[in-house]
Amino acid sequence: MKKGKFYFSLKDFLEDNENNTENIFILVAEYTNINLENLKHYNGEIFGGIVPFVIYNNEYYNKGLIVCSLEENSDFLLVEDLNYLDVNSTFFENRKSFLVLLDGLSQNITKFLENLFEVVCENAKVIGGGAGKMTFENDPVIFTKDKIYKNAAIIIATSMNLHSKISNGWEYLDGPFLTTNSEKNILKTLNYKNAFDVYKSIVEKNSGMIFSDDNFFDIAKSYPLGIVKLNNQTIVRDPIYIDKNNNIVLVGDIFQNSTINILKGDDKNLIKSSVNAVKELLEESNSCANEDVIIFNCISRSIFLGNNFPNELDEIKSHMKKDATLFGALTFGEICNDSDKYISFYNKSCVVGVLC
Repeated sequence: MKKGKFYFSLKDFLEDNENNTENIFILVAEYTNINLENLKHYNGEIFGGIVPFVIYNNEYYNKGLIVCSLEENSDFLLVEDLNYLDVNSTFFENRKSFLVLLDGLSQNITKFLENLFEVVCENAKVIGGGAGKMTFENDPVIFTKDKIYKNAAIIIATSMNLHSKISNGWEYLDGPFLTTNSEKNILKTLNYKNAFDVYKSIVEKNSGMIFSDDNFFDIAKSYPLGIVKLNNQTIVRDPIYIDKNNNIVLVGDIFQNSTINILKGDDKNLIKSSVNAVKELLEESNSCANEDVIIFNCISRSIFLGNNFPNELDEIKSHMKKDATLFGALTFGEICNDSDKYISFYNKSCVVGVLC
């Protein structure tokens, strides 16, 4: 996959690519005026998704497109329903690097990633993120030239080598707690008590703020949940709203009997963690001719950083070569794996990658 190029509008992209026949991958910022019918004027294949913001070097935009052309040895797979991945597909044979964009608000992400893990080659590397809109509505967000889908995914396979790193920078506040009742991405009880009541008492005490009917996300963006794994790795889960039954709705699944901590954030630590991930990535891939970096950074993480988020992009870019490009998106969840370990869906994290 070639480095991304930014366009302010679909019209600009079509005019600039009038004679292009390459297959392309597009990330479209949420407020971009895009008509899928117009995509049919492009001569190659198009696969893409709608994300809250796109990232291009030191800037991020809620209007615009990131366009990536694919090499001849790369290929697309559209998964129209996350519940059904063809595990017998020859698409995955002899491919060791994959980029995935999926419906980040779907309730079927875990099953899809489990199926994907079963079908990819041993030691395959996978990165990606979740498409979606800031309305938190489960609208169709994955598209081709012909149709737009929800509960879907795009997989890009390449024979190139993928180097990747993930970081989050969130800190322990309280816990551990046992998830005693949960269903997919809905957290119902912790230690046999209503999960929101437990969460509320701890967060209100630490923040000095009081939850009301309309401010849950404003407070919760600073206090994610951390699922503790057997290797002491923490997978962050983002609480986004309270449902009608007073349960916490998360971006991504949380399994019953999981051990979790309540986390808190500090701007400097979050930025430092992302910068360290990029530094480690570039050190690992220093023999690679390509030093362009693709990034999937969580939208709620950027909201937490607020006015400091541009500083994070500046810091990341400062460790890259001057003519290298940083491109990608702010997403609803991030995807990454480590060689033969499971492919995980993270929240409030930053995933960076280089293809060689």
